[in-house]
Amino acid sequence: MSAVLRVEDLGVALPRGGRGVPIVEGLNLTINAGEMLALVGESGSGKTIAALSLMRLLPPGATLTGNIWLGGQNLARLPESALRRVRGRETGMVFQSPLAALNPSRTVASQIAEAWRVHNGGGKNTARVLELLGEVGIPNAAARLEDYPHQFSGGQRQRVLLAMALACSPKLLIADEPTSGLDPLIARQIMELIARLRRELNMAVLFVTHDLSVVEAHADAVQVLYAGKSVEWGRAKQFFAHPRHPYSAALLGSIARLGQVRLHSIPGSLPEPESRPPGCRFAPRCAFRQPDCAASFPPPSPCGPTAAACFYPRPMQNHEASVEAFSTAPPRTFPPQLQVRNLTVRYKGKSGWRRAAAAPPSLSDASFALGRGECLGVVGESGSGKSTLGRAVLQMLPYEGQVLLEDTDLATLRGAAGRARRRRLQLVFQDPRESMNPRLRIGEIIAEPLRLQGQLSQAQLRENVETLLRRVGLNGKRCSAAL
Repeated sequence: MSAVLRVEDLGVALPRGGRGVPIVEGLNLTINAGEMLALVGESGSGKTIAALSLMRLLPPGATLTGNIWLGGQNLARLPESALRRVRGRETGMVFQSPLAALNPSRTVASQIAEAWRVHNGGGKNTARVLELLGEVGIPNAAARLEDYPHQFSGGQRQRVLLAMALACSPKLLIADEPTSGLDPLIARQIMELIARLRRELNMAVLFVTHDLSVVEAHADAVQVLYAGKSVEWGRAKQFFAHPRHPYSAALLGSIARLGQVRLHSIPGSLPEPESRPPGCRFAPRCAFRQPDCAASFPPPSPCGPTAAACFYPRPMQNHEASVEAFSTAPPRTFPPQLQVRNLTVRYKGKSGWRRAAAAPPSLSDASFALGRGECLGVVGESGSGKSTLGRAVLQMLPYEGQVLLEDTDLATLRGAAGRARRRRLQLVFQDPRESMNPRLRIGEIIAEPLRLQGQLSQAQLRENVETLLRRVGLNGKRCSAAL
């Protein structure tokens, strides 16, 4: 096979505190025509920065070292004018958030046509747009040409981004977490679509993800990134059967499977880029660490078609995540805290002559009880009513039925009593990028509700923010510095 992409000793440093801080170090990888390589690791491991660096889409002040060979061109040395001719024509990219990547004020057809027109000229290119929308599986594409991004579902928006990336039939497709935020069924469809297109177009694919279960069925090769450095790489079949680095084995063990009583998490958290240990970067979290692991970063330990950067790689044996049977879990009882009774939500239909059309319920007769300390999973496909249920419980939608918190019907509370009780209900939104104000620092965002709800001094406010950040594994002092 011919190599489409070859990366040699890639390093990326970002400016922090007046100096360059290494984010990605010594990355080497090769992707052949028609192959998919999965670049995996936890959030913060450097995957997205590595992917963006391949197209030189780095923030101001970033420095890049090493070589990025796309065919016979070294993208790391090309001037910006030459890079613009490569982006979109020879390389395509599917970004993580379709809503952030698509222009909300333009139709999807005009955005897809632009990707073609920039490199090939011409006008609206309606025929090419229809062809691309058909390739990515948008139903009734001819009727959707004048639709805007908000008129498509999440999975369809991701397909539109894929159509834009494929407009000029690139040699290399970079997909940065394209299935994040999609329900498992839609995510599987997107993965199958990318796998089919790369086979049909003989296209190399770099698939960036934190979820190994998404790529297990489709990747030809896997590269595991931890704290900016590769810790294991090789052919996917052997990797999933015999993970040799303790971090790889821990990642596979954290994949949710039916029959598990609880998820198997990895203790600790990723080190900050400014304070990465000099030896094996996973050593502080590794259950198999030895004293010499902290001395220096381990060299590659090859074994057949895979290799691991580990002094003490795991033996070649079938990997089975430990699964606890439900029958072994001790019975527990939970005092009821939240009770939902016969909850029904109806969105108003379109108005007719003098009367509103009757609309079928979006949620019908939902009932459950949730105890203190208990976790209830609400599952279903997109559009099944999961988010509607959550919003109704939070009193964000009108509903029929009852929502009782500690035996108090929330619908009967007004004024200060209602605000005080609603403080006991909190929400984590699906998309952090869309949920947080980009003009505020993280410390300011967390401090805002504390300022609104309590009488805290500035010192107390900063202490509370730092404590909250530490509880979720972040550097509290750095994030609260602006307070």
